[in-house]
Amino acid sequence: MRIVEFLGQALRSVRSDESKLIEAMPAVASHSNTISIKSPVFEDGAPIPKTYTADGASVFPTLKWKGVPRESKSLLLVVEDPDAPKPTPFVHGIFYNMPPQLEELPEIAVDPDGITERLAKVGVHMGTNSVFEPAYMAPTPPPGHGPHHYHFQLIALDKLLEFDKVPSLADIKAAIDGHVLAAGELVGTYER
Repeated sequence: MRIVEFLGQALRSVRSDESKLIEAMPAVASHSNTISIKSPVFEDGAPIPKTYTADGASVFPTLKWKGVPRESKSLLLVVEDPDAPKPTPFVHGIFYNMPPQLEELPEIAVDPDGITERLAKVGVHMGTNSVFEPAYMAPTPPPGHGPHHYHFQLIALDKLLEFDKVPSLADIKAAIDGHVLAAGELVGTYER
């Protein structure tokens, strides 16, 4: 057995907690499941195909949604893994100031280095992930650690978000408090 798998198995019971996801914030939780999110590549609660993980091509899975309130000024998408063996969920990506009229985020709009120029031109920005980069990280759970759940959480806001620096999830949470209009999530799983 490789050392990496041994460590994954040894840490199998060490996990963060869903209560620490952005969707668990009282401001977000009170609006949960008002936005319907789907993906053509995996069903809610089902495994994410290997192509969309770090073991494949690290492709971002296309997401489609409906139910965004008309009065929304921006959309926020946060991708988190609460099964990571650390005190807080692992942040895989933060996309903010997405135009509220968007009804999908296609896989071609995101690459491993961040968002495409097309998204940047319409004002979309990225916050920092758990390795302090403004980029999307495909699912990469520790081998032998068991299944991980990837929460794609979409939040409609009544304002655009402004920051002096690339924001962390803590900065995002502080900025959205009191500004949430609707929320929804799609969960995919992956295990190595």
